[in-house]
Amino acid sequence: MTDKKQKKPMSASDYIKHMPHLQGKPLTTQNQYSALAEFPPLSYSKAVISQSGQSSNTNQPPFQKASYHLKSYNQHLNTTHYTKEITLKELYSYTNHLFYGDALNPTDNVTKNRTFYEYILVDSKSIEVTHYPDPKNPNHISYSTCKILRVASMQQLGILNLHTSKNFSQPGFVLPGYTYVDYMQAFFRVLYLRPYDHSWFLSFDQRFNKHVPGWFNEWWHWFGPIDQIYPPEIIKTSYPFYTKHLPNTNPIGPLNKIYFHTDMGIPWICSWHFNLVLALPNMPYSLVKEFRVKWWDKYNIERCSLTNIKKLFDANKQDHLLIKSVSRSIPLLTPSQIANIPPYHPPTQIKQEPPSPAKNKKPSSPTHSSSSSQKSKSKKSKLQAMKETLKALSQEMMNISSDDDSVHGQEPAENPEDLFGGPLSQDPFVL
Repeated sequence: MTDKKQKKPMSASDYIKHMPHLQGKPLTTQNQYSALAEFPPLSYSKAVISQSGQSSNTNQPPFQKASYHLKSYNQHLNTTHYTKEITLKELYSYTNHLFYGDALNPTDNVTKNRTFYEYILVDSKSIEVTHYPDPKNPNHISYSTCKILRVASMQQLGILNLHTSKNFSQPGFVLPGYTYVDYMQAFFRVLYLRPYDHSWFLSFDQRFNKHVPGWFNEWWHWFGPIDQIYPPEIIKTSYPFYTKHLPNTNPIGPLNKIYFHTDMGIPWICSWHFNLVLALPNMPYSLVKEFRVKWWDKYNIERCSLTNIKKLFDANKQDHLLIKSVSRSIPLLTPSQIANIPPYHPPTQIKQEPPSPAKNKKPSSPTHSSSSSQKSKSKKSKLQAMKETLKALSQEMMNISSDDDSVHGQEPAENPEDLFGGPLSQDPFVL
């Protein structure tokens, strides 16, 4: 008998590498991702006027199907006991023992599973999510779509601090509510549906509030697109032209990319999987999450033309001027003017007693008259002291209100063009 050659165990990276449908390549059999190509195009914004009569595909190069790009960085989960590579089956077994079925992330509360986090975002009107089952297997989700409507701050959710619990608007879940920490984690953990063979179709709503909290930058780091997936005309022409015309360009963080995707209605596709890598020096293998993104082939590239981008900024400028003219026509009181307004005191109603009969009326005496005048003076002095106390309290409250407005970014910005006080004025950690 001849000795069989020992095959190298297939890792998660090898699995992705040898699966054509996970690289965006066509399959000879049914492709799980073919339904994404039939997803209806996003509607144009009001500022974009479509050109009629001419096709935008007359001078375009031949169509090339987009492929996944693996991000060069991964998310470290924990250090394992493995000192050598393992097979994909062994990796499945390890992760199944490590994580709860619907909670593919480290947790100390299995009740807070992926469904819990999805319910948070749907209940708070932060996302619209749809799961599409496989036609051949209704119990198997082929792919999912997620449109981000908003990323709310604590103030917008009515939460006082990170430890305050907010009840669900529609009761019925096992847990009655959630904290803001749960809300932040929900944006990350809701996408951990199934590794390897599941994809997310992600996009921003056109009414998305661009003043996002700072922690959302990390979400973009893991799940957002990278430069390698963009067509050359977007990354070399459209995006630089867009950032050049932004009224307040902020090079720190991915905010400009988020604005660009929102205004241009650009979606992208994201997927993730587990893997074992040598992440730490002189340590065993680490369990990590790796993320892959790709371009959506059905996106209308004409939407990012320089003409349409210019129309968008012209429309935004007109709206800005209209808001400015309306705000100037409405007089507003400054904090100093409000502080000079005397405090309002409701009139006190003096209880009138019915006159006593004459026979019961006692004759007045000098002693009784002097005591009445002393009581009257004492009441006046107390009333005056109360007025002074209320006035001082009112002034103190106005000062506190003025300080709070400056903390929350509600004072007029130094730049009159900045109506919102900066891109991170709604940071949730500012109480």
